Amino acid sequence: MSGSARARVGVVGVGRWGRNLARNFHAIGCLAGLCDTDPEHLRDAADAYPAVRAYPESEALIRSGDVEAIAIATPAGTHHELAASALAAGLHVFVEKPMTTDLGAARTLVVRARAAGLQLVTGHLLHYHPAFQTLRAMVHDGRLGALRGIETSRLMSGPETPREHVIWEFAPHDIAMILACTGALPSSVRCAGPDSASDGPSAAHARVELAFSAGLRTRTTVSWRGRAKVQRFEVEGDAATAVFDDTAAPGSKLTLAAAGQPPRPVPVPEREPLAGECAAFVEAVETGVAPPSGADEGLRVMTVLDACFRSLEERGTVPLRIPGNAG
Repeated sequence: MSGSARARVGVVGVGRWGRNLARNFHAIGCLAGLCDTDPEHLRDAADAYPAVRAYPESEALIRSGDVEAIAIATPAGTHHELAASALAAGLHVFVEKPMTTDLGAARTLVVRARAAGLQLVTGHLLHYHPAFQTLRAMVHDGRLGALRGIETSRLMSGPETPREHVIWEFAPHDIAMILACTGALPSSVRCAGPDSASDGPSAAHARVELAFSAGLRTRTTVSWRGRAKVQRFEVEGDAATAVFDDTAAPGSKLTLAAAGQPPRPVPVPEREPLAGECAAFVEAVETGVAPPSGADEGLRVMTVLDACFRSLEERGTVPLRIPGNAG
């Protein structure tokens, strides 16, 4: 990009979460368009950012010439169509997790983005959390020793009938973090839960087990039926165990326990993860260098999510379908 001008980003979907994206893109001088089919949401956003043009339809924003990138914060089932339309118009795309709800569609988006030289970034927010960034560095610099296991829980008291399957809603975060720590895809996936006998679009509880070729196994529990909010990511090594607890008080979100020793807090910077994520997307648009949640990473996470649903359907362990392979 020329001069000091920042990338111009439009936000599609300015409801509960999209308004946070708008706030952060505005803070770094990049917010250039707002869109929502809900008139109340759009009016509220337009009132908050009166200098930013508002659009009631996504195609009008995409074709406006006002933006060179869009951020999508709409229901998961709409992600593929919106992202495909933006890529076809030559726009970079940030899309909230999951990238899509279909692995084949995700592969198509990645191929299109690569061919056009465009950024395709998924909202795997916790890549940008200072506590997880510190934990990941501990894993890769050997402070934990050889990995023995990873156990994660993401529980919340949710609506009686969730809008989306809990795997789409919660599991992308934990799977993205697991893959970042292991540096590899699992060889097989097993997914089950109390809802597995009648899985539908709004199943509220699931357990995911990933097996890796090196013998490492991970377990993830995701649920809308938690009695309390739980967001815990525990990595056990043969030298130490690190725990990222996002519900803990500031200063205690990351702890480290050497083998046989009590845990102690690890200092981490106090930064809003979403601010880091939005800044990373803008930097990727401006430099052409993918961020941690770029297209390749997004496709890896989608590959595991696809295996989760195949496992639910087949009621057993399934092998991974590696991106680019047939099947």
